[in-house]
Amino acid sequence: MSSILTGKPQLNRIVNRRLILDMIRREVRVSRAELAKQTAIRPPTVSAVVKELISEGLVKEVGTGATSGGRAPRMVSLDDGRPLALGFELSETSIHAGLCNLTGGLTARYKVAIDPQSPSDAVEELYAIGDQLLREASLQWDQLEGVGVAVPGRLSQMEGLIHWSRPFGWLDVPFKQMCEARWNIKTDLVNDSLAGGMAAHQFELESPVDNLVFLYLRFQDVKLDVVGIGVGLIINGHPYCGEFGGAGEISTPLAHPVAHLARAGHKFSGAEEFAESVQAGQPEALAALSKVANELAPLVRHTVNLLEPGVLMLGSDMPSLRDELLSALRDDLDKHHMDYEQGRTELRASALGDFGVVRGAAVPALQRLFRMPQWT
Repeated sequence: MSSILTGKPQLNRIVNRRLILDMIRREVRVSRAELAKQTAIRPPTVSAVVKELISEGLVKEVGTGATSGGRAPRMVSLDDGRPLALGFELSETSIHAGLCNLTGGLTARYKVAIDPQSPSDAVEELYAIGDQLLREASLQWDQLEGVGVAVPGRLSQMEGLIHWSRPFGWLDVPFKQMCEARWNIKTDLVNDSLAGGMAAHQFELESPVDNLVFLYLRFQDVKLDVVGIGVGLIINGHPYCGEFGGAGEISTPLAHPVAHLARAGHKFSGAEEFAESVQAGQPEALAALSKVANELAPLVRHTVNLLEPGVLMLGSDMPSLRDELLSALRDDLDKHHMDYEQGRTELRASALGDFGVVRGAAVPALQRLFRMPQWT
């Protein structure tokens, strides 16, 4: 009994900090009095916690608020100046990296072409890039709240295993353990498409939704003759990985338009030239992209009907091709929507850009500052 009582003040402190910090995040700009009202925490405790958060560089004062009489309240918001997490996107051809602040903005970013021959090679590449970014920001690894690494493939996020990554040819790699052994900081291993969905859900929506599907299309690698498809699922506000960690994997191949045209005798040097031909209105290129849309439409339609997300976000390494597909997919949904549906899923393009997955990889580290700890 005494051990439980001994731990109670520490538990209260954790709960109070996270409730207050999360409320500041949600309100963007708020007074201490409003924080006390919204959280039902005593005003002196709110003031003490806010003072502590300011001293730690997590919260800052941002002027005074409106008043109907008396002293104007001092307003606080999240401090977006200090980097708190390091995010990586590791692909078979490049590493994107960025230092992420509390609001999800990148204070520094870096991209480099790579060709890792092994998981250990990849970890060393990540460490070298991360070390460079931190030194340039006058930071040490142990000043971070965490590191996130997004990779393609079937993962077990809880165990930190890459069960199978087709682009790398890696099988059952304990990648999280390897990363944490190298830089001694808590590291989250995330599927790259799921990281895109987490970033879209956390940073891109003007009006929040509980359920979101992030569908990412990769056109730039034509070696496999297929368009890469990845899906990130956010269900009830949380990343969904399925019972065994593989939710979101698409096994139906989608023929690459460049490869399809090559078989018909129309040669393109790559996805960039194909995209330029689409923009120029060349009939062969438009027909090939239309074929992609026709093959993709049933997948989008069934996903919407099965999960009924508030938003289906379409991302791609070729934004111009994504935008062309978006119109066709919207038309298909209009034709096949269910008569009895009470609302409509919003189908939209992601504007996160090249470093969106990097920001998504950092989300778990940032969320640990806001969310209540889980006890099992």
